[in-house]
Amino acid sequence: MSDQNDKEPRILSTLLTGISRHQGWQLQLDRHSLFLHWNKLVDKSISTHAQPLKIIGKVLWLEVTNSAWMHQLQFEKIMLLENLNKTLRLSQLEDIRFTLLDRQKAAEQKKQQVHFIQPDATAREAFERQIAIIDGVEIRDSLMSLWYLSHSCRQS
Repeated sequence: MSDQNDKEPRILSTLLTGISRHQGWQLQLDRHSLFLHWNKLVDKSISTHAQPLKIIGKVLWLEVTNSAWMHQLQFEKIMLLENLNKTLRLSQLEDIRFTLLDRQKAAEQKKQQVHFIQPDATAREAFERQIAIIDGVEIRDSLMSLWYLSHSCRQS
């Protein structure tokens, strides 16, 4: 009985790895990891004035607070692109494009603030043990990020 239970997580990990590879999700997960780690990947001045908005194909779109910062980031674009590509494991970005922050949208988002609450350490460790059997580092990291965000984000 125990042998059957030991096989099930391995089968699931193999299945998840195969599905993500077959669907092309590994590349998407890799690129979208930039959203999760943005504040660590760029310096504080950039993260204060520009946030990742979306990725279309191999193009990262940044939402920038004002036209002065948009102009500044145009000068830093090549260096920023190189630095971001160094952090990606499986894919590469080809370009970065910029759009100005929609002030009305930003005001609405401020009304609906998300608060981050540190998840219970015991629950986090238990989940880490559950996913430790998954071979793919990218899948494990993605599942951990998803778990963490789902347990730490509270909207007010």
